[in-house]
Amino acid sequence: MSCLRISAGVFSFIGFALLLAALASEFWVQGQLHMGLWKVCLNGLPCNLFGMDVPDYIHATRAFMLMAAVAGAVSFFGLCFLSCCSHPKSMVKVSAIASFIAGLCALIAMATFTGVYSEQYQRIFRTWYDWSLGVGWGSIPFFLLAGVLASKVQTVTVI
Repeated sequence: MSCLRISAGVFSFIGFALLLAALASEFWVQGQLHMGLWKVCLNGLPCNLFGMDVPDYIHATRAFMLMAAVAGAVSFFGLCFLSCCSHPKSMVKVSAIASFIAGLCALIAMATFTGVYSEQYQRIFRTWYDWSLGVGWGSIPFFLLAGVLASKVQTVTVI
């Protein structure tokens, strides 16, 4: 039982760390420019923060990434609480659900950005996807695994 709790906490931590790295980075795409969700940098010029006049897919990606970060924090800190304290069954359920929500929100965010950017902008700006986008995609399986393991903790606890 404690092995499941610890594993779920480790997977949740890795997913949360990867998600935060992707959210904060400005290397989602690179080429003639490099950009993330918050900044765009043209070759040789200083980076500029995006204003409110960014395309809708950037707003949607930001929103779902922030929701994933909040759910990931709930999952991680809930699983940390479970590892060190006696746990009520409701806390196990909240942590498992938060892990699945974090994975789902991250999936929607990453799919939105990847799909819209590749269709509309990749050829125009002659760019390619960079490491931060891969890190964001990588966070998804960790959250889903944490959710599966946390739900197994709940099943074991109930029996």
